Amino acid sequence: MMGAIIKAIDGFNKVLGIVLALLLMVMSVVVFYQVFSRFVLDESLRWSEELARYIMIWSVFIGSALALRKMELIAVDAIKEVLSEKYKNILVIFIYTLSIVFLLVLVNYGFQLAGSVMGQTSPAMRISMAWAYAAIPIGSIFMIINIIAVILERALKLKGGSPV
Repeated sequence: MMGAIIKAIDGFNKVLGIVLALLLMVMSVVVFYQVFSRFVLDESLRWSEELARYIMIWSVFIGSALALRKMELIAVDAIKEVLSEKYKNILVIFIYTLSIVFLLVLVNYGFQLAGSVMGQTSPAMRISMAWAYAAIPIGSIFMIINIIAVILERALKLKGGSPV
């Protein structure tokens, strides 16, 4: 059962990885075209910097979720290095459980924040600011999903089973 959940989350992450790649590609094209437009065509695109900023915000949250799953976020491992494998897994489960609590707070306040700016529009693109702020709760949900996969893998290791 836990293995199936982990596989489903990893499948979801493949889709997130594709979305992230597309976002970064679009951002690169927009920034390149802005530079080309400004220095070669001698005219500036008003919306390009704003779009690049919003894509970057979404990319950070999606990328953080993917990095969480791969355990590639920056961490101080001094305590973990002196622990046995069993206690390392227990510590990771404890830390990630605390992280879920923090991320649930981010989800809650993120949705409140996105709701409160729904009536505001961005200066250049004239889209609702809720689109930019929605990255906070949605990205936090993605991170929670990936933390669940990490916790399940560590729990399987503690039980002596194979993580997938």
